[in-house]
Amino acid sequence: MSVSLATVGRHVLASRPLLRHRQVQRAISIASIVTIVSILLAPNASPSAWDWFRILLVGALGVGSILMFVAALTHQTDVLDRRPRLGIAAALVVLALLVNLTFTLGTALIFSVGFTIIVVIATGDRSWRTTKVIASALIATIPFWIWSALQTWTWGLLLLIPLAGIGVISDGHMRAATSRHPDDDTQLTRRGRRLASWLGVLGSALIALLAAVASDASNGVAALGAVGAIAMVGLEAGSRQPSASAGWSSPVSIVDAALVWVALCWIVSL
Repeated sequence: MSVSLATVGRHVLASRPLLRHRQVQRAISIASIVTIVSILLAPNASPSAWDWFRILLVGALGVGSILMFVAALTHQTDVLDRRPRLGIAAALVVLALLVNLTFTLGTALIFSVGFTIIVVIATGDRSWRTTKVIASALIATIPFWIWSALQTWTWGLLLLIPLAGIGVISDGHMRAATSRHPDDDTQLTRRGRRLASWLGVLGSALIALLAAVASDASNGVAALGAVGAIAMVGLEAGSRQPSASAGWSSPVSIVDAALVWVALCWIVSL
């Protein structure tokens, strides 16, 4: 048994170097923030300490299993090590699903769908393994899972899916506009891409505002999201020399912050 545990420990530790990657650190940070915010903003819910423990446990198991999947599928992994690492990842997923079943069956189903999406992104084509795509997927799926677990799920959460899609497109346009190596295959100029990104942000705010008017969501909070988006678009438009490496105040950071602000305000409005 000791040899078996030592072997399992060795394979688990094989995923530790992945935690040094900045992209992995950002993904875990975003997932943690979205999870905590979703719990705190769940409407008409008073999560107990037991609820918090189970949700955080599922999150830890999910992160561990994704890291094991990635560690098993990297090109550097030996064929003999791949199978046990996949087995450990599968075992962690099964444990996560069992904990999810202590909530509802729907919670387990939503977790499995969201988990599958994240794994496909994390282990798929390199062009999809970007912070913006991973962040959009997390923001669009975690609230579904959390609110289902707390039995406060609402149809308004479905709006997060198109908002996440618009966010990926808008972020891509701004990154292309601030890139040092523009894509010559497109007819859009840098100015055109900035304009497209602005339209994406403002379009997201308008969609959320119209959805609030047509539903029982708080119009005031949705309007606050729109005002914030407009202010951030104005801030980005006022920058003279857009650069992708200008720190937190870069155009890409401003656009991403505006998109997250719209999504957050929509969640609060529910």
